[in-house]
Amino acid sequence: MNVKFIIRGLILVVVIVAIGLVYIRSLPAMVIAVGTPVRQDDFSYTVTRVAKHRQTENIAYEVTIRVDNHAKIVDYQWRDAIACVSDAAGRLYRAHPNPHDGSDHPPIAAGSSAEYTLTFVLPATAQRPTLRYSNGILMGDVFDGAAYRRAAIPL
Repeated sequence: MNVKFIIRGLILVVVIVAIGLVYIRSLPAMVIAVGTPVRQDDFSYTVTRVAKHRQTENIAYEVTIRVDNHAKIVDYQWRDAIACVSDAAGRLYRAHPNPHDGSDHPPIAAGSSAEYTLTFVLPATAQRPTLRYSNGILMGDVFDGAAYRRAAIPL
């Protein structure tokens, strides 16, 4: 085979993948109601409860997320950093540390589920906070364009 042909083919593949990634990232957020599952590959995340607590200059959002492992064989490892909150200005807020720092949660066995309660503290001035998920790209995400990353759950 001609080396130029192979190089052109590789360049074409890289360009197509880059265009696809730019397109996926440019898609608008999908507003998802509390209680609606968001699927990522063989796993789904469902916000089951949101409680707001006013603090001096902040608002603490206590969010409970149920993670369902729909896989037949593979365990799932939840990390608190998968969920984050963003506001209308685009600021990102991570969960405040709780007794589990997110790295020592036990794996969720195939066919099982678990619940996690995370606390996000935002300034009282933050407008339209939404919970989002970011857990990289798994095999099943390739086929749906990583749609789970566009899900936005209003708090």
